[in-house]
Amino acid sequence: MPGFLRRPLALLIYCAFAGGQAALASVSATQPTADGEGSTWLPEGSGASSFLTLAADDQPLPLRLERRFDAHAAKPPGDEYPTVPGLPVPAAAPRRKESLPVFVIADRFAGRTEVVSEAEGNVELRKIGSVLFTDKLSYWPLEDEVEALGHVRLLQGEDEMRGPHLRMKLSEQVGFFDEAEFKFRKEVTSRFYRPVLAATTTVGATASTGSAPLMISVPASYGLPTTVPLRRTTEGYGYADRINFEGENQVRLTGATYSTCKADDPDWYIRARELKLDYDHEAGKAKDASLVFKDVPIFYTPVGSFSLNHRRQSGFLAANFAASSKNGVDLTVPYYWNLAPNYDLTLFPREMSKRGFQLGTEARYADYNYTGTTRLEYLPNDSILDRSRYAYGVVHTHNLGQGLTASINWNGVSDDRYWQDFSSRLLQTSLTQLPRQVALNYAPGSWWAANLQALRYQTLQIDPRNPVARPYFIEPQFNFSGRLPDIHKTDFSVFGQFSKFTHPTQVEGSRALFYPQLTLPIVRPAFTILPKVGLHMTQYGLDRQTAGSPSSIGRVLPTFTLDSTLFFERDTRWFGSGDYVQTLEPRLYYVYIPYRRQDQIPVFDTAIADFNFAQIFTENRFLGFDRINDANQLTAAVTSRYLDATSGTERFKAMVGQRYYFSQQRVTFPGETARVDDFSNFLAAFNGLILPKTYVDAAWEYNYRKSQNERYAVGGRYQPDLAKVLSASYRYTRDALGVGQVEQVDVAGQWPLVNRWYGVGRYNYSIRDKRLLESIAGLEYNAGCWAARFVVQRLEALGGNASNTTLFFQLELNDFTSVGSSPLQLLRRTIPGYGKVNEMPTSGSLLTTQ
Repeated sequence: MPGFLRRPLALLIYCAFAGGQAALASVSATQPTADGEGSTWLPEGSGASSFLTLAADDQPLPLRLERRFDAHAAKPPGDEYPTVPGLPVPAAAPRRKESLPVFVIADRFAGRTEVVSEAEGNVELRKIGSVLFTDKLSYWPLEDEVEALGHVRLLQGEDEMRGPHLRMKLSEQVGFFDEAEFKFRKEVTSRFYRPVLAATTTVGATASTGSAPLMISVPASYGLPTTVPLRRTTEGYGYADRINFEGENQVRLTGATYSTCKADDPDWYIRARELKLDYDHEAGKAKDASLVFKDVPIFYTPVGSFSLNHRRQSGFLAANFAASSKNGVDLTVPYYWNLAPNYDLTLFPREMSKRGFQLGTEARYADYNYTGTTRLEYLPNDSILDRSRYAYGVVHTHNLGQGLTASINWNGVSDDRYWQDFSSRLLQTSLTQLPRQVALNYAPGSWWAANLQALRYQTLQIDPRNPVARPYFIEPQFNFSGRLPDIHKTDFSVFGQFSKFTHPTQVEGSRALFYPQLTLPIVRPAFTILPKVGLHMTQYGLDRQTAGSPSSIGRVLPTFTLDSTLFFERDTRWFGSGDYVQTLEPRLYYVYIPYRRQDQIPVFDTAIADFNFAQIFTENRFLGFDRINDANQLTAAVTSRYLDATSGTERFKAMVGQRYYFSQQRVTFPGETARVDDFSNFLAAFNGLILPKTYVDAAWEYNYRKSQNERYAVGGRYQPDLAKVLSASYRYTRDALGVGQVEQVDVAGQWPLVNRWYGVGRYNYSIRDKRLLESIAGLEYNAGCWAARFVVQRLEALGGNASNTTLFFQLELNDFTSVGSSPLQLLRRTIPGYGKVNEMPTSGSLLTTQ
């Protein structure tokens, strides 16, 4: 008989014997695929010719059967829960999902559909949220229960499990899986640096009286790849003697291993007698658990808990281990106590082989009306100094209602060299003034606000050769400010202040000031003109004045400023690539303030402002109110920017500026020589992206009268990719106002070496002092599912009379924990653009932008 006649007959015979209830099932002919799952067969094209071509083969066409089951298993009355042999009974009956249809596809079916159906051969069961592949399957529609034997593969969402035997109630998600291998996937949020094409910056700086002033202050993040939150999918792999499903989002694994390594022989894994995963509360619990790395157990706990989503949870944190020349072997084992969702406590037991045992605590709390942090470190007996030592800090802000808030910032240490001995941060070891401040603020939400505060300092004498002067205490100070931005097209603002200054040895007294200002802004798309007038009124009441000096001093100064800017722009290209808009922004800023004698006024809280692009557009060259400069001067500057024509992002900008004086300087700061030139030093600055992945920051201050450079700094950064960055900078500052000459070079970088090895380092050297300020050298290894870091830091103490060498070693197991002392904070602070190597796309994790 011709093949095309035999094929319908074979189809009828197969359907007749497919099962007792074949009439209730739908039949579809399929072609088997490579994985055996099958796909629906449809003839190519249309007409008899296609059918005859396919039917020319005398072999029977393989067929697949599909059945649909509408599960309507009824829950028994009361609290009784249905029991099935071999299935664990949960402590509480889980919520039943809405009844959903179940589709089963197989080569063969048997049994009665309403009681039990047996399926064999490439069995595939589908229900919304779950897919099951197996060799043999039994399904009870009434109970919505399934049992699978053979090569069983279960997919639930993005989780996957494989094993020889599965039995489960699908609706209740209750059952077990024997000898199962599993892969669990979840999304976590990570932060790391991503290259960008441009960056913006605010040029300018405040005064710096404790160190060499900067001509141009560029934020630390300028020119760096932007830090962006990423949604990263992480995968966990393992094996369990049995996986017990105890309801929706409740899983218990016995005889289990877990790792984020994909390999059959993972470099690290957790081995536990029992693992309980509670996805409702995003928490896990392990019993009789060991952490194994390279086949060596490195940690054991009889009972341990952990978070499944990085949420806070009580327990021991990863231990920190370090070694330094000052403290010897240094081990810290933090314990975190999650007291409530809005407050917690962390204990830092720390053992130092050269100094003894130290206990640190940090308490954090927050509520709708208040928030704060309290820190305390205490060393009962320093073995080197033979005395107790401590440090503390309290920060609290409280909303009292009706626009009234209170705050406190109170800090202290037991002795001058506490941070020198116990901190590895350059900024912290250089602290000389610790603030102690309390404040009360009132902002009713209208045009004005007020503040009352008291401020003291603890002064640290770190270097006996360079004593630090104790600042005035402010006890108390009252501030008032207000603004009415639209009064008949004018802008009115006012500032008032009363302060009481105290000092054990210097002149004391009070200062009251009142400063109203009126501006008539003229703003157009092509230009802005901002004329402003003000009246600065100050009154002093002084104690301990020298003989012949008045105890009461008043000062009244009218002020006038005129600020104007023009805006030009044109379309252009940068070396023939990309479409840009170039701007040209000339700016003139005029200031007039008459002279008033002020040499009899003490200096309570005033300093000379740094000369930079921010300061040349201010009316007073002093920071504070004890000196108001006399001025008849004009500042001229030009700024040019390159902006992306599509996004408006600034690629780079250049600035030049200078101030011109029309009268001689008469108001001076103690120890300062009056200016004699008719113009200021010349300022120039450039910053931005000059080439792909290449950033440049440069600033220059030039003295025309002396024909010499006063200050200049230049820095470059090349970052072609994540974890690949090289930076170098040079900084020079001539002696000024008692601040010694500064000449420093700073080189830092992170770069891949060979076979997953990365090098990191920093070299900060003072050319003038011929000494190293800070050096860092280290290696990182990225194994994909774990990373190791070894870093050495040498830090020179302030004054150059001591140094401290610290060793960091960290073993980080991806998305689980880390062991050892972490150098990450140090590396991020000292290496611009540093990237965490095991959060790079090459680590094997799937990275997607949020």
